Amino acid sequence: MRGYILLNVFFIASYSWLICLCTDSFDTSFESAEAKEGGIGKLPCVLTPVHPPDLASSVVWFKENSEKPFYKYDVRNKRPLQEDNVNNKYRLQLLDEERAELSVGSVKMSDDGVYRCRVEFGRSPTRTTYVNLTIIIPPESVQINDDIGPIKNDMTSSYAEGASMTLTCSAYGGTPLARIVWKRDGVAETNETQYFPDKRKSQSILKIDKLSRGHLLATYSCEVSNSVQPPPLVVRVVIDMYLRPLEVRLVGQNQPLRAGRRTDIVCRCKGSRPAAIITWWKDGVSLEGGVIEYSTDDNSSISTLSFIPTAADHGLILTCKASNQRIPHSELRDTWMLKVFYPPNVTLTPGHAVDVNEIKEGDGVYFECHLIANPWVLRVWWLRDGERLQSNTTNGIIVSNQTLVLQRVNRLSSGRYCCEASNSEGSARSKPFHLKVKFEPVCSDGPNKKLLGAAKDEPLRIECKVDAEPPPTSYRWSFNSTPGISKDLNQYASEPGGGVLTYVPRTLADYGTLQCWATNTLGSQRTPCIYQIVRAGPPEPPTNCAPVNVTHHSVIVSCKKGFDGGLKQRFVMQLNFSDNIIANQSGNTPEFPINSLEPSQEYTATVYAINIKGTSKGPTILQFKTLQAPGLKEPRRSVSPGIEEKATGPWLYIVLAAGSTLIVAAAIGAIIFAVKRFRVDSPIRERRNQRSPKRDEMPQNPTVSFTDNPTIADDKNPDLIPPSNETLLECAAPYTITARPSSKRNSATQMPVKPYHVTWAPILQSRNCATQTPPPHKESSV
Repeated sequence: MRGYILLNVFFIASYSWLICLCTDSFDTSFESAEAKEGGIGKLPCVLTPVHPPDLASSVVWFKENSEKPFYKYDVRNKRPLQEDNVNNKYRLQLLDEERAELSVGSVKMSDDGVYRCRVEFGRSPTRTTYVNLTIIIPPESVQINDDIGPIKNDMTSSYAEGASMTLTCSAYGGTPLARIVWKRDGVAETNETQYFPDKRKSQSILKIDKLSRGHLLATYSCEVSNSVQPPPLVVRVVIDMYLRPLEVRLVGQNQPLRAGRRTDIVCRCKGSRPAAIITWWKDGVSLEGGVIEYSTDDNSSISTLSFIPTAADHGLILTCKASNQRIPHSELRDTWMLKVFYPPNVTLTPGHAVDVNEIKEGDGVYFECHLIANPWVLRVWWLRDGERLQSNTTNGIIVSNQTLVLQRVNRLSSGRYCCEASNSEGSARSKPFHLKVKFEPVCSDGPNKKLLGAAKDEPLRIECKVDAEPPPTSYRWSFNSTPGISKDLNQYASEPGGGVLTYVPRTLADYGTLQCWATNTLGSQRTPCIYQIVRAGPPEPPTNCAPVNVTHHSVIVSCKKGFDGGLKQRFVMQLNFSDNIIANQSGNTPEFPINSLEPSQEYTATVYAINIKGTSKGPTILQFKTLQAPGLKEPRRSVSPGIEEKATGPWLYIVLAAGSTLIVAAAIGAIIFAVKRFRVDSPIRERRNQRSPKRDEMPQNPTVSFTDNPTIADDKNPDLIPPSNETLLECAAPYTITARPSSKRNSATQMPVKPYHVTWAPILQSRNCATQTPPPHKESSV
């Protein structure tokens, strides 16, 4: 078919050449074009006149030897003159004044052939362009085979080093038959192509006589093309080979390892294909955990063993083995002798002749410290309850390197003993040995009497606290209110062994001294624990009150506790400024931080103690004065000279004076508006109008008492619920005054009073000594 088309082209060209010899009315050009089936074919046409500057007037297209045109185009009006243009298959495009191009859409095999483009000019002779359009059909498939068979997964079968190999690339189908080129890294190895038209096939053979290590993973490409239009169809294949290991080596120096610290040891193998199998061995025992990494650039593989050496690994042989499983007897190895540094391994044992379960006061004990370390220890310490011991023959302590001797032990010798050793790798302690020295019971709080307060008919729970080893098995209680006369109270003891006594004083004769004795397997307690039972009463007032950390706005009032009356007590501080109460705090300790004070002002603080029996007599009164407020800082000035000069000019002072005047006027107006807006009743102002009490006339105890009825509240302040005496004594947070807005006026003067109604809830309580009942509640307003 292709030969036939070429013959027609040759015939037409010869005919045109003869015509040109006979007449001067024709000029001829020859072009070629290609298009894939189903694509778009572009046919060039020359518009250059024979005698410039003449211009083309029309373009007429013919196919083969047909005298009937299938497409006409009016160049002057730039519009087609339809002849045979079904579905706009043909379209002419004027590229410039010298060339045009006819597009043929959706080409088929029937469109293959020679086309004529005839161009008419105004005065010049007609010009004809012959275009040979070839329809290209790509190859249907490409297959590469090696000596064993078709290539799969783009990789050849595995060849041994030095063997020969033949690769065959075959292209099937396509019009015309494809040309094949073998390349490696972009360089052509062979371009000999064999054509088999009857089989519609072409092929090219690449033969390598001797494979070397340089062919390992080498990539060869088979490029197939039946058109001048790029790109060609490319199929690649990688050469696979078997190679034995060339070298196995443990990377780095055989440095000492540290026990307990994770260590990575690297073994590198070179030259093996496929990758060598690397295994790790320690004294002939296989180790797990090696991670292998592969490198394709130098046929090497790396295995990293990550393990934690122990003290037992010191002196053992570590081996790295590498072998190609596809090649027999290909194993290589490298070895190291492990050197492991580790902290001391410390063990404490008592002496052989010591019965640690039967040690009593006055006995002797000794311990031994056993060590294993690399490098050897620098020093050994002995510890009791975490504190290091030093040799002290006076106290019977003898420290001799790895031996500890305790002479004449007592109950204070009991504790957890251990030995500690250190070397360059760290320190280690032995497992603690709990030494228990047996002794008779003694009071935990010492021989001093413990004072306990109790009200009449009030149960008092008393625990006999003693130290003993082994723990006490029984207790004995007695009571005496008259010297020489004791009463046994064991019948009132509770809990196993009778270590807790519940005592209820009912008459004055029930107040006196309680004694208890504990007994364990070694004997009975020699000196009893003594508890003095007194009648509970109000606490004593705090003493030594003084202001601490005085500033211009804050102070801390600190006092010392007095006797609590045998009961739990709390402390109350009332702060006065002039005749006004401005703060009220309570707490478990007589220390009260006060903030938000005015500078350079005198204040009076009243401090007293309370418990459920009442208030301390004679409150402590403290007067102090806050410091003067610090001065204002100098205004920051601008760095720029121009700005500084402008700021110091007379206009700045005029503006500042005007602004200050406006601010003061606005503040005064706001105060007057607030006074007129919020009008409140003030009991303080009313009492001042009547008579202000003097300081000397104030009672020693504030007229505030506890109440057991929490429902009684100020009618003018229904939101305020006064706390009970138990609530105040148990509350951990300070108790302060409560204020709320009021909008009333003084009934006498009709002037607005202070904008806050201040209510002080009750914080104290006293009882009737005869009935033990609290008086009725009365709320005080300040």
